[in-house]
Amino acid sequence: MIIPALSKLYDRLSEDRDVIAKGDLPTIGKSRQKISFRIALKPDGELVGIDDIRTMENPAGKKNAKLRSIPMLVLGGNKPSGSGLNPCFLWDNCGYLLGYKGETSEKDRNRIREAFSCFRDRHLSVETSINHPHFSAVCRFLEQWNPENTPAKLETPDLWISNGVFRILGEMKYVHEIPEIQRWWFQEGSEQWYGSKKQTEKGFCLVSGKEEPLALLHEPAIKGVMGAQVSGAKLVSFNCPAFISYGKDQSLNAPVGENTAFAYCNALNYLLAHSQYNMRIGDATVVFWADAPKETMDMTALLFGTIASSSPASPSMDTMTFEKVSLIMKQLRQGELSQEILENAKVPFFILGLSPNASRLSLRFWYQSTFGELMENIQAHYRDISLVRQWTEKNSKYPDPELPKPLDILKETVRDLKELPPMYGGILMKSILFRLPYPDMIAQAIVRRIRIDKKVNYIRCSLLKGWLYRKNSNHALTTMQTINPDNHNIGYLLGRLFAVYVKTQEDALGKDINRTIRDAYFSSMSAHPRSVYPTVNKLYQHHLKLVKQKHGEGAKFNREKMVREIKSHIPDNIPPHMGLEQQAYFDLGFYHQMNDFFTNKETSQTTETQTTDNNE
Repeated sequence: MIIPALSKLYDRLSEDRDVIAKGDLPTIGKSRQKISFRIALKPDGELVGIDDIRTMENPAGKKNAKLRSIPMLVLGGNKPSGSGLNPCFLWDNCGYLLGYKGETSEKDRNRIREAFSCFRDRHLSVETSINHPHFSAVCRFLEQWNPENTPAKLETPDLWISNGVFRILGEMKYVHEIPEIQRWWFQEGSEQWYGSKKQTEKGFCLVSGKEEPLALLHEPAIKGVMGAQVSGAKLVSFNCPAFISYGKDQSLNAPVGENTAFAYCNALNYLLAHSQYNMRIGDATVVFWADAPKETMDMTALLFGTIASSSPASPSMDTMTFEKVSLIMKQLRQGELSQEILENAKVPFFILGLSPNASRLSLRFWYQSTFGELMENIQAHYRDISLVRQWTEKNSKYPDPELPKPLDILKETVRDLKELPPMYGGILMKSILFRLPYPDMIAQAIVRRIRIDKKVNYIRCSLLKGWLYRKNSNHALTTMQTINPDNHNIGYLLGRLFAVYVKTQEDALGKDINRTIRDAYFSSMSAHPRSVYPTVNKLYQHHLKLVKQKHGEGAKFNREKMVREIKSHIPDNIPPHMGLEQQAYFDLGFYHQMNDFFTNKETSQTTETQTTDNNE
């Protein structure tokens, strides 16, 4: 269903006036290439200059600006691969255009000279057929050009390996954009350029169901997937003898028409080239779109991107759109979003997750449903992981996000995002999109990180809470956003108890301690409680005496009362070890209890003061 959906997207985009006007979507016979320089010529072919046409970009949050090549529609397909000489029509890399690629070996220089000669001779061979003065100017330039002059005319070394095009002085269009030349190319030129008409096998396309020429290679290559080859990668390809079935070579094993292959490849490239339709989640590059007119598609993509992406909303968003997005986000946070009140709820929506695998692409996940169902599944996700925040706008300059993004969760599974296992992004997104149980390996990774760095934070515990709920269908957990005294799970109780011990030490000695009981015993207490339970109890009694000296009898009394209440539900036989679920409960109990101390700090201080007065 992926290829039919992308093909349908191409058909719809090709009818959109804005897309056509911008030239963002190639038609058959054209391809989108990155162009870095232009060769400016006089009408007689004399060289005027070679200009760097790259643009300066300074992405948000980046310190250093970078030069970016200009995406441009050119005639012909992508640069053919292989060791043969394959010149392109009116565009190519510097080696073919100017016969120079920097200081290389004698063997490479000979090869580059051959490439330039081939490029020149191929253009000269079709000059009479085209019969256009601007194309003839290019031919005159190629006839008289000396490759040894390149360094003097093109001084920037990184342009020696870049692509270039031609322009005649005083003309607004590049030579390959001239209507007469384009007309020649589509009518007869491509066949002349590539030689005799290629022998294409006909058959029934698996997508269209029609008998038509079949694509031996699915082109153009897919560009823009993070980690994939810069030259592009394939979603469908066969390149080994083992893949040959019944004498069918390469992609004829899975017959797809040339037009269909061209359509889905370019539609996917369009999504990857426009940031509003893609995002990064872990190692996966995610593209998303709606089966609807472009205005509706843009709106739905904006909403999904705002919810799922870690990138900030576009500052160019108009007031009306901003209000719509804000309202949806508010309803989502409050759990009030429904298909009845959601605009475009019935619109089909697609999400595709891709990861690189050498020169090919791996499918991480594929989601196909309505936009309304998607938003309900996302709302269910945020409902299931909902937890009272540790840091809010009231107590921190850097508050916890009300709606943690998938990437926010993935960051908590590893020390550095570079260490993130390839599959994590895909399996987490599957859980969110299809309302499935959260992966055990994600929960395990988070618990492991907590054991290592002792950080029991909001995002980590949110995921653990959701994991416990969906794993066991424990509906009591959905309302457990704050501390729950009625939860008598042994892991949860021990987590609460250890939090009280940690807080007692802080109240007794302050926070500026070289090694706290949290540092020393957190991992052991959560995984092997019986081995350290007597030790932490003994330390608690010592710290309790200091609390009495420092804060009075009332503080000591209230702390003892809290510990007695928790211990009344803990069996005498403390378990020697706890499994993953119990450890998750431990972390959740610890978080709830510590957060309760800070949220009720003022109330607690008032109570302790009153108790002291009464005792006196």
